[in-house]
Amino acid sequence: MRGVFAMKAYMPALLPGAYGSLDYSFFMDELIDASAALEVYVEKIKFSKVESDWFLPIIQQKEALSSSKLEGTQATLDGVLINQITPNDEDKNLNEIVNYLSASAVGYQRLKRGEFDNELFLEIHRELLSGNVRRNTETVGEYRDHQNYIGRNDGELVYTPPKPEYVPELMNNLIEYINSDADKYRYLIRIAIIHAQFETIHPFGDGNGRVGRILIPLYLYAKGQIPMPFFFISEALERDKHKYYKLLMDTREPQRWNEWIKFFLETVSKQCRRYIDIFNKINDLYEDTVKKACDLIKSSSAVSIVNTLFRYPVLDSKTMQQETDISLATINRYMNILLKNNILYTDGKQRNRHFFFYDLISLIRD
Repeated sequence: MRGVFAMKAYMPALLPGAYGSLDYSFFMDELIDASAALEVYVEKIKFSKVESDWFLPIIQQKEALSSSKLEGTQATLDGVLINQITPNDEDKNLNEIVNYLSASAVGYQRLKRGEFDNELFLEIHRELLSGNVRRNTETVGEYRDHQNYIGRNDGELVYTPPKPEYVPELMNNLIEYINSDADKYRYLIRIAIIHAQFETIHPFGDGNGRVGRILIPLYLYAKGQIPMPFFFISEALERDKHKYYKLLMDTREPQRWNEWIKFFLETVSKQCRRYIDIFNKINDLYEDTVKKACDLIKSSSAVSIVNTLFRYPVLDSKTMQQETDISLATINRYMNILLKNNILYTDGKQRNRHFFFYDLISLIRD
C-alpha cells in the first residue's frame, strides 16, 4: 500500500468531548424527522397484520447482506434466502452473511443479561469471523496487537488508526460512554457519535465496519428506543457509501462532526420511511395472498401455508411440511396449485426443487 509509513497514527480525543461543540441548529430538523420516523417504524411493526417474527428475519438477512457488501462480500438476496434452506458451507460469501446474523444474535443475547462491555465486542467479532471466512483471521475475537491501515482500492492510504497499545484505553472509554448518558444528547445523536468513534478506533484487524453497524441497533435496543434490535441502516449506507465513508473520515478533523450527525440522521429517516412503506405493502400482500390461497386450496391449512411463505419466501417442500405439520403428499399438491396460479415459482428441478415467493422477495429486494 503506497504511503503506509507517511501517515502518522491518529489518536482520537476521549468521549465525551471528542466531537467538540455540536451545533444543534445544524441538524435539528433532521433530528425531529428521524425521531418521528423511528417512532412510526416501531409502531408499524408492533401493529402489523403480519407477525413480526415471520418477516423480520428476512429484513435481518437483507441487513446482513447490505452490511457485508460494504466490505466487498459478493452475494445476492436470493442466494442468502436459498442458503437459509439449503446451506452451502463451501461458499464463504454466504457464510459471512450467516456469521453476521449469528453475531447480531450474540450481541442481543448478551445485552438481555447486562450492559456493553469488552467481552460483548470480542464475542461479536469472534462470531463474525468464525470459520475462516476472511484471510486475516489471526486475531479473531481479540483486539488487534498490530498497526492497521485503511486504504482505497487503488492502494492509496487514507487513514491510519490509533496505535494498538492505545486500543484498550480507547475501547474502555467508548464503553463507558455507551453505558452512561453523561452528555444528555438524544440517543440518535449519541449512536452517531458512538459509531464514528468505534470506526475511528478500528479496534480489530478486520470486521470493524460490520461490528460498528451491528452496534447501531444493539445500542438503540439497550436504551429502550426499539423493543428488539431490528433497526437496520446498512442498506441506506450502502446506497450512499462514498458519502458515508467521507463524512466518517471528516469526524477526525476539528468541527466536522455536525455534517456527519446530520447525514446519519437523514439516513435514519430515509431507511425508516423505506421500511414503513415495505411493511404497508407486506400487509397488503398478506391479505391478498391469504384470500387467493383460501380460494384455491379450499382448506383451513391455506393460512398456515401462507404464513410459512412469509417466513421463508424461498423454501422446499420439506421446510413447508416441518413448519405446518401437513403431510408431504398434501404439501406437494398444495404447492403445485400455487405454482399453477403463479403465486409461487420453481427452479424447475425434478427433485429437491426450491419454491420462490417472488411477490414478497421483490418487496424486500427492490
